Amino acid sequence: MKAQPLFILLFLLFGCLNPQLQRYSESKSLMDTTVTITVYHQNPEVAKQLVEDTFTEIQSLEKVFSIYDNQSQAYLLNRQGYLENPDRRLVYILEQSSHYSQVSGGAFDITVQPILDLYSHTFGELGRPPTSEEVNETLRLLGYEKIMLNDSGIYLAPGMKLTFGAIAKGYIIDRAIAELWENGVEHALVDAGGDMRAIGARPDGPWGIALQNPRNQTEYLAVIHLEDKAVATSGDYERYYVDKSAHHIVNPKTGYSSRGVMSATVVAATATQADALSTTVMVLGVEDGMKLIESLDGVEALIIDEEKQIHASSGWTY
Repeated sequence: MKAQPLFILLFLLFGCLNPQLQRYSESKSLMDTTVTITVYHQNPEVAKQLVEDTFTEIQSLEKVFSIYDNQSQAYLLNRQGYLENPDRRLVYILEQSSHYSQVSGGAFDITVQPILDLYSHTFGELGRPPTSEEVNETLRLLGYEKIMLNDSGIYLAPGMKLTFGAIAKGYIIDRAIAELWENGVEHALVDAGGDMRAIGARPDGPWGIALQNPRNQTEYLAVIHLEDKAVATSGDYERYYVDKSAHHIVNPKTGYSSRGVMSATVVAATATQADALSTTVMVLGVEDGMKLIESLDGVEALIIDEEKQIHASSGWTY
């Protein structure tokens, strides 16, 4: 799964400017993180029901994309190597993943799960890093272009396994936002472990989000003002095997953890896009990652390199 970005949602203490709107917030443990849904609504009981319905939608989607739930479609796909009549939402994510793989020159690749399994085995069970021979042998199982998707189903090459940790959370956030919007909510924030998307702003201004220092959680580097946008971050600091040199974000071309970037924060129109691109920038590095961001409309990024230097895209105004 993807690292949880070190964000803190800043709820201001003074009351909202519209006395008719009341804030309702609820958190649940889902997707291997804490998901918080906050809405402003005239009726607290209606707000509560809308939030509960949205959590139900999130749980439904988690059943599609979790590779650890033996009832999920993703789990069955990895185990069998094929899936007939797949859920349309799984097909959509495969299509989106292929898109980001192509625009990134293969830096984004959902077929890296065999490398992550190798790391878990050697670091977790054998107490050592993988050998270069083990890495090179496992690399043969990777390659997004080997995924076959047609009218009858999804088919993987022998030994291939997928992971949706770099894109599914963003998509689930987007679907949660859609659930709220379609039911008339005009002010809301869905926060899944720090990856977020907002409907509008709060009644008294934009959603304020503090970006913490990846190496010192008592400090923050910037405050992002979010309105009708999504934000996601990837980093080397949450999920790693021995130290931060061997973490969960893998370069699919080398089989080793990405280097050069400590964290990458992306603001985009959708959480799917922000989620996928934050991982991609981690793999590409500062220079190539920023080139990709600058080539995309409506996307901005804040990158912290391994020397703790901050790099902002040309349109960063948050």
